[in-house]
Amino acid sequence: MKKQLIAAAVAASMSAVAMADISITGDAKFEYDNTDTAGTTSNTTATEYHLNVAGKSGDTEVVMKFELDTDGSGAMDLEDNYIKTKVGDITVTAGNVASGTGALLGEIDEGGRERKVTLGYSMGGIDAYVGNTGGSSSSSDGDLAIDRNMYAGVKFNVAGNAIELKKNSATKDSFGVKGSLSGVNYRYEASDVDGTSGGDSSYLAVDTTVGGLTVGYAVLDTDRASLLTETDSGEFAQSIAAYQTSTSGSETYYNGTGTKTATGQKQFRIGTSIDGTSVTLKAGTIEKGLSATKDLDYTQIQAKRKLSSGATMIVTYNERDRYADSGSTLGSVDNLEVELNVAF
Repeated sequence: MKKQLIAAAVAASMSAVAMADISITGDAKFEYDNTDTAGTTSNTTATEYHLNVAGKSGDTEVVMKFELDTDGSGAMDLEDNYIKTKVGDITVTAGNVASGTGALLGEIDEGGRERKVTLGYSMGGIDAYVGNTGGSSSSSDGDLAIDRNMYAGVKFNVAGNAIELKKNSATKDSFGVKGSLSGVNYRYEASDVDGTSGGDSSYLAVDTTVGGLTVGYAVLDTDRASLLTETDSGEFAQSIAAYQTSTSGSETYYNGTGTKTATGQKQFRIGTSIDGTSVTLKAGTIEKGLSATKDLDYTQIQAKRKLSSGATMIVTYNERDRYADSGSTLGSVDNLEVELNVAF
């Protein structure tokens, strides 16, 4: 009798789980890095795991994204966490949400996670939204200062081209368009920041496929170096902002005074597939990336292959310019990275 009761309880619990609208996805990767800096080598390993949990109840969805990264403290980090629901015809998204490199100005702004409340409405092929980004908890006007943290925008399509206009803040406006024309894919984005520390910034990327080869070109440009803050680029082999303010040991990536200097970046890309392995070559220049008078050149070659086990192996070789520790002699840094990742 006890066994029957236990079996019934297990069956009931399994039925409840099956009926719940919950999905769990994620990914994991292991990295090995070998870096040669002027004859001095270092070898490191790292692991990174993501677990994404989403639950739905009617028109309401709850999303939580967790990360465990051994490059940091090793503790579990709660990343995106938000609620998305409907109030009549209005879509409400509230919580901590990140803007990645695929978002408007993704290759210009860092796009970190922020507490947001966004209201969206669609009509006649136009998606309009308005929202508020929570300010610093130490700010005198609180986390939801309407006059300081409001944003608004519209998205629509014209002849298959996706267009977005956004008022990011009281001092910043942005524009983006993405599409394809005669077999050439393109993405153009621009921002304008008012004030003495502002200026214009733009990003353009184009690519096409010819005879089995994918050829691409990307360029970043800005009036003021401090406006380019993206450090995890989805397009460029080297992120421009990473070499404006950072130091590694005694190596200096900028002009030695702490002043950002890089105001532009150009990169060519070519890719193909060889026996099931995708191979990509990138070569580019960060203008004034080393100093106000010296550019930073770099190259990258990457091979990516899907394994029969379901995992993916990526081997990447990077080479970039650097200053020697004296800050006067140009040298290079060579890096080999081997990555094994899987998504589930």
